[in-house]
Amino acid sequence: MTNTAAHTNHRKPAIAVYGATGYTGGYALAELRRRGLTPILVGRDEERLRKAAAAAGFPEAEIRIAGLDDPAALLAAFREVDVVISTLPAYVTLGEPVLAAAIAAGAHYTDTSGEQLFLSKALDEYGPRAEAAGVTVVSGVTNSNLPGDLLGHLAARQVPGPAEIVMSLVTRGSGSGSRGSAETVLAGMDWFRAGGWHYEDGELRTGPSDRYPLMTFPGNAEPTAVAKFQQPPVLTIPRHTEVSYVAGVVEATMLAQLAGFTPDVLDLLPEPSPGLSYDLVLDANGADGTTVRAVLSGPDAYRDTAIMAVEAAVRLAAGGTRAGSLAPAEAFDPAEFLDALRFHGMTWQITSAQ
Repeated sequence: MTNTAAHTNHRKPAIAVYGATGYTGGYALAELRRRGLTPILVGRDEERLRKAAAAAGFPEAEIRIAGLDDPAALLAAFREVDVVISTLPAYVTLGEPVLAAAIAAGAHYTDTSGEQLFLSKALDEYGPRAEAAGVTVVSGVTNSNLPGDLLGHLAARQVPGPAEIVMSLVTRGSGSGSRGSAETVLAGMDWFRAGGWHYEDGELRTGPSDRYPLMTFPGNAEPTAVAKFQQPPVLTIPRHTEVSYVAGVVEATMLAQLAGFTPDVLDLLPEPSPGLSYDLVLDANGADGTTVRAVLSGPDAYRDTAIMAVEAAVRLAAGGTRAGSLAPAEAFDPAEFLDALRFHGMTWQITSAQ
């Protein structure tokens, strides 16, 4: 049964964060503090959790100890929790225990995963469990995945369907990536290198797709060569929008760099730094040849991912969302959610393509 106390007696929601000691987790704690919410920190290392809580301004926050290899402890840790936010790296290898325990405990769930393979499990395997438990799962909330899904919903409705959608995340600024992101890529290296799934004519397909080999990114006069790249909205957009094709792409040179990415790189990575600004660019091409472009721009990829996850968690805690594993556009009003991000310096627009 869904934990509905948060929205029936107006108490502040009980939100648990698993992965709070990580880079994105720290931003999630900061956003919860800004909202006046004190989270429950869950993990395996009490000392690190207490340091994270104190650094975020929660010296008295409740700490619950539960490792990923202890389902009973995880279940106990998520009891009487309204929403679980998971900010782990490498969900394909680490993510399932938290997701499974949240559902079993009767808590809503969201995460910051960026992997198609994990999202597929969250939707297909854990969706029926969530529906039976009366809880909502919204997996894959990141600075590219969530706006990709929401903008896909909005943009496709501005062209005659079925639409063809292609999207890409373009990173800018001086910030650097996190070790967690590198661990995520390494855990699913073959899938990342191969480009993952694209959606075409009613089914998910692997293998090459060169329908859109070039994209002209915002601020660039000339088109950039791109290659297919795994993007989770490929799985979610067809759930709520009339489309014949959905694919993610990335600059071809960036994809080529993955060829030399090995576990040894982890030891050479610098500490992550803020300022990794970005554009999430999505083109919706109509059946009559018309095109609209949707862009969400943000100042910091990791901070913005955490803010989106907290926004999703707070909305889930408020109730009113149907049970099951849902795409962001199935769980939330797309334009309303995107507008809420403007407060944090994230802007979005949909225009006719140049």
